[in-house]
Amino acid sequence: MTLLNRFKFFGIGIAIGSAMVYYMLIKDREFPAWLPSDRVIEELTMYPVRIDGNVELPFPDSLIVEHIRVSDVLFDESKVREKPCREYQLESATERMRLEICDTVVTLLEYGKRQPTR
Repeated sequence: MTLLNRFKFFGIGIAIGSAMVYYMLIKDREFPAWLPSDRVIEELTMYPVRIDGNVELPFPDSLIVEHIRVSDVLFDESKVREKPCREYQLESATERMRLEICDTVVTLLEYGKRQPTR
C-alpha cells in the first residue's frame, strides 16, 4: 500500500467519523452556554430580577437584564458555594453589580459605578 493510498483511507475515515459525530451528537441540539461565567449570566437572566429597596438605578428597571448580559462574572469576589442563596459579583466597563440567586428569584443587592483602574 502506497503512502498516497494510506492518506486516502485516513481522509475517508476522518470524513465518516466526523459525519457520524455530527449526526449523532450535534445536529438538532440546542447548545447552552459552555463556560461557567456564561452559564451564570444565563441563569441570572432566566428568572425575574427583584431590586432590593436600597438600590437606586440610573436607568429603568426593565433594562437590568441587558446590563447583566453585557457584564462579566468576578468569581473571586462571588460567594458561589453559599447555601441556600448564591451571590455573584458582576462587572462591566462602567458598572458593578452584586446579585443573589435564591431558588427562582434573582435579587439585585448592590449597584454602583466601576472605580477606574490605574
